[in-house]
Amino acid sequence: MAYRRILARPHVFALCATSVLARLPVGMGSVALVIFVHDRTGSFGAAGLAAGAFTVGLGATSPLLGRLVDRRGPRPVLIPAALVTALALVAVVFLAEAGAGTGALVLAAAVAGCSTPPVGGLLRQLWPRLVEPADLVNGYVIDSLLIEVFFVAGPLLTGLLAATVGPASPLLVAAAAGFGGALWFAAIPVLGGVERAAAEHRTRAGALASPAIRLLVVTGVPIGVTFGVLDVVLPAFGAEHGNSALGGPFVAATAFGSAIGALVYGWQAHRFRTPAQGSVALAIYQPLVVLPLLLADSNLAMFLLAPLTGTYIAPASNLRNQIAQAAMPPGTGTEAFTWLALSLTVGASAGAALAGPLVQSSGWQAGVLLAAGLPALCIPVILLRRELLHRAVRPDLAGSEGG
Repeated sequence: MAYRRILARPHVFALCATSVLARLPVGMGSVALVIFVHDRTGSFGAAGLAAGAFTVGLGATSPLLGRLVDRRGPRPVLIPAALVTALALVAVVFLAEAGAGTGALVLAAAVAGCSTPPVGGLLRQLWPRLVEPADLVNGYVIDSLLIEVFFVAGPLLTGLLAATVGPASPLLVAAAAGFGGALWFAAIPVLGGVERAAAEHRTRAGALASPAIRLLVVTGVPIGVTFGVLDVVLPAFGAEHGNSALGGPFVAATAFGSAIGALVYGWQAHRFRTPAQGSVALAIYQPLVVLPLLLADSNLAMFLLAPLTGTYIAPASNLRNQIAQAAMPPGTGTEAFTWLALSLTVGASAGAALAGPLVQSSGWQAGVLLAAGLPALCIPVILLRRELLHRAVRPDLAGSEGG
């Protein structure tokens, strides 16, 4: 089996396991901050500010840290960044226990987000040297599954720790796991072979010097919009049908759908023909799998329909990774992949922000229409520019890459 063969290759399993540990602060951070800060201050407003500062910080600096990894090597960046993140998360706990105000807690949370090391972007850059070319697609499938692991396990672990140990424990566990995981990840020998970008490849634009990378960043936003909106829609549906807490299992069901999508894609990747054609097909598919949520009239129906909405995520990410691998300027691998991740985060944040007032005023059904409609509006962009993606993967057809 391809996945077993890939995981048996030197360093692959260790990189996968340690990358999940190193990224647990990303999966746990926002929820853990909301739980802890609300417990200590009694204010959801303060809790939301702290969680928002963490997320904004994470997005604002990830491409910069990715560029530093490309230029200075992984270890000189990953270890100090992970240490700062761990100390900042611990500082949130100590500041709150000392009676510090909201401003200090928000600042510490922002520092934790800003310093989070770009482990995911670095791992995606490493896949071509970890596996044979014929296994690269399945390598990216494994990468997609790892993302689902820490985004599902993170909130679940946070809730379990907060309920059984105490509201501060998730932040402390995230700090320890993130730092320990980053240290272990950085110690794996293959990272010593990652070369620094040559001086002649260093430009202000970095990865964004490639028109194809810029297009991937722009078209990543609508991909993120859908699951950002659903993060609001699904708890709202749960509230209408008994309990808003059902939103958690509903969201987990979408992650389960993403995992199914990853496995099916790995099995049937040839049906997508080229990455550019597959990207167009998935851009059309995305809104179509969201609309059936309007048919849900019970919790059971939603549990059955929610996985369908996640099936586009992993294949879309996989195709984007393949295009980015071919299109990125030399010496910008980690930065390029962090830009792609950032575009999804921006889309999710924007989707959630737009969905909140809409769902409040017009109901969860309006949120479903938003989750499908906004990405549908962006389909013409990828249709008009699909040739740019095709040339990026087939440079023999490009002549010169422009526009």
